Amino acid sequence: MEMIIDGGAILIKQLELLTQEKLADFHNGRMIDAYLYFGVHLDQDATVFTVWAPDVKKVTVVCSDAGELQEERFDMQMHPLDNSVWQVSIPKRMVDVRYEYEITAADGEILRKSDPYAQRGEMRPKTRSVVSENSRHVWSDSTLHQKKNIATNHYEKPMTIYELHIGTWKRNDKGEFLSYRELADELLPYIKELGFTHIEILPITEHPLDESWGYQTTGFFAPTIRYGTADDLKYLVEQCAENGIGLFLDWVPGHFCVDDHALACFNGTYLYEEARPERRTNPDWGTLNFDVQKGEVVSFILSSAHYWLSEFKFDGLRMDALVNLLFIPNRPERPHNDEGADFLRNLTTSLKQHYPDAILIAEDAWHYPDVTKDVKDGGVGFHYKWNFGWMRDTQDYMQLPPSERPDAHKKINFAMIYYYNDRFISTFSHDEFVHGRGSLLNKFPGTIEEKFHQLRLLLGFWITFPGKKLLFMGQEFGQFEEWKFQPELEWYLLKEPKHLQMATFTKELLAFYKSEKALYELDDRREGFTWLDANNHEQSVASFIRRGFLPQDECVVVCNFSDRDYAEFTVGVPAEGDYEQVFCTAHKMYGGGTEATETVCRSTDIPADEQTHSIKVELPAFAMCVWKPKRERGEAK
Repeated sequence: MEMIIDGGAILIKQLELLTQEKLADFHNGRMIDAYLYFGVHLDQDATVFTVWAPDVKKVTVVCSDAGELQEERFDMQMHPLDNSVWQVSIPKRMVDVRYEYEITAADGEILRKSDPYAQRGEMRPKTRSVVSENSRHVWSDSTLHQKKNIATNHYEKPMTIYELHIGTWKRNDKGEFLSYRELADELLPYIKELGFTHIEILPITEHPLDESWGYQTTGFFAPTIRYGTADDLKYLVEQCAENGIGLFLDWVPGHFCVDDHALACFNGTYLYEEARPERRTNPDWGTLNFDVQKGEVVSFILSSAHYWLSEFKFDGLRMDALVNLLFIPNRPERPHNDEGADFLRNLTTSLKQHYPDAILIAEDAWHYPDVTKDVKDGGVGFHYKWNFGWMRDTQDYMQLPPSERPDAHKKINFAMIYYYNDRFISTFSHDEFVHGRGSLLNKFPGTIEEKFHQLRLLLGFWITFPGKKLLFMGQEFGQFEEWKFQPELEWYLLKEPKHLQMATFTKELLAFYKSEKALYELDDRREGFTWLDANNHEQSVASFIRRGFLPQDECVVVCNFSDRDYAEFTVGVPAEGDYEQVFCTAHKMYGGGTEATETVCRSTDIPADEQTHSIKVELPAFAMCVWKPKRERGEAK
């Protein structure tokens, strides 16, 4: 390699690394592994820095040790094939050194910037990048095999996702954050005991403000140092796999933090930002939108997605805030954003090609067609999208006093009108439990006893309604206060009988869900769901049938959203025979008033609900009950 001695540093013209072809891919938005070429890398006994900074006069790497006792400056040189790329190689291994890029903009302004491709940052409130040691983690064949098993045939398998913010799930005895390793040791036994199949963690990409929950990102390649190192995070991912638990990363592809030390006006101009002023900012979030028409920015975002799936082996990505990619930002009439949708198609196609087992989940708060249809069929290419419509309609309905629910009954049945347009995850996510919205328990009217009855009813409706499932942390045991970014969840509530019963109920409900194939095998197929009575607004009851591949797996679900007991409630059933109650949210073991004893009803040939037969059942107030054809003793399930 040709070397140039300059100011005590050695510039290496890495022609065999950033070749003309690689640079063309970078500028044209085709590079998916830019993190291997940009940022800082340890090369034997040298430390190599590379940054994209077009149209500037000068770039200098400013380095200091952890104690900030001394500062060293190393001038960078333009890449010989590309005057927008700057490089320098310093002839020593600079592990743990803090660094920034000092950029002299075209107008002479001096900027201090963290490294866009840094794989480690300082603990906030400090903002510099850090040279990290090369990873020592080795992925075992066992881990990779387990991951493949978790992903295989996921459309027809149960999926219950526990949504988690690491910093406020639980703290250590000193009130400090749990590390990624400590979290693995604390969280995984809890998740397995409850019966969730997956975990989704709120963004852990580096960010300056705790209260942003990680959604205002500055480090798109750096796991936040709040919870430990990259290898610590890999330990968490590995332990999830070894315990048969899938792990999704909440990741932000469309917008970034406005802080001056990071991507904002990186070279003194709008470099990463959307070029058009009317589309540039998000006033509600205080963030800036990426310019997805600029090839280098596309390569940056693509490479970030590939980085988390390749280097950390996450089982999938939940992509946040796609509203400003699928719809033109800041336009109340919500016109489609064809540029953003094409970018997402490019992204999902690339990820599916390289990581066929990864699951891609979209947060689309507005309606955009065919988000989960394959790109080749005209869709956007995601596997699932969050069902915000169902979530908000259901919560709005449940917040009403029982006397007002008959007039709002369509909120319970409306989701099935559009349900088969996409593949959905039925969510109760973090956004619903902040900013005065209250916890799930406190959304309901009535006494504390009635609130718990309705929480069990709501989760029963959630688990039996079509779609995969997601629940935000704390709701599983009836967190009383909303999520206020307090130090940790209200774990002390588990000492109280009602909350302990609620945790027991959630465990039993998830086990029931996984045991009943009708509740997940045909989630996205019309034959998997039939309304019995969608319009019983007078009694505030919704009833339906869920089906799996085999007829004997059929479940009859009845949800009573009223505060009245119905002693003899008629339910249509499709066949003659005995029907047994296999689950009821009102059982005494969960805090209800119904004894958990075997209940069997003999069908009659009186038609009801467009079915040939019917049964008469006892239906408690605020209860979800499931009935199935009774099996003969010894009959296989």
